Order: sequence, then C-alpha cells, then structure tokens
Amino acid sequence: MKNFIPYAPEPDDTLFADAAYLKSEDGQDWYGCQQLFSADTLKITYDDNDVITCITRDVSGLWPAGQSVAELPDTDENRRADISCCWQFKDGKVVQRVYSPEELRRQAESKIERPGVDTG
Repeated sequence: MKNFIPYAPEPDDTLFADAAYLKSEDGQDWYGCQQLFSADTLKITYDDNDVITCITRDVSGLWPAGQSVAELPDTDENRRADISCCWQFKDGKVVQRVYSPEELRRQAESKIERPGVDTG
C-alpha cells in the first residue's frame, strides 16, 4: 500500500467526526486496510526514498502519513533491520541502504558545518 496521504471522507462514511484519516494512492482508507494484515508478520513503513521509518508487528500502532506500508514475514533476515535510516525496502526486500553520491556529499558537508562536534 503506497503513499498514504490525509483526506476528509464524506461525513456519512466517518465513525468519528474529529478523527484524522489517511488514504493510499489507490484510494484505500488506512483504517479499512488494517484488517488485511496478518497478526504474525512484520509491518514496515517507508518513505519516498524507500528508507524504513517504522517496524512493528502491531499494525494498529502505525500512522503512515506520507509513507507507504509493507507486510513481511517475521524472519531473522527481516528483523535485522532497524529505523536508523540505514535500511531500505526495495523490490519487496529489506536491504542495507546504499547512499547516493549526493547524499554522501550532504553528509560530509553537514560534518564540516558542525565545528566543535566530535564525530568520532
């Protein structure tokens, strides 16, 4: 389920008037989607750069505004990921992030711009 964004459902379609709602790019309501997930899997959110931003087994704990959601088998390989920005969800798999030359340049500039900060 990709690219959840806030939306305002029709008043007759809402259970709670003041609740926030999300809809995927293909029109699926986030609250309705949650019942499609299995209880024994990992659920991840990831951003437009495929960077994993959240990992959980409890889908009700996710709020994927501006994010996409994927469901994965709860395996050792998938559990190795974390939300340190060093992992991505690419082609249906959890992989270590490979930084682009532009991202590496920005990281280097950021270290230079922070004088007095011990970087290791």
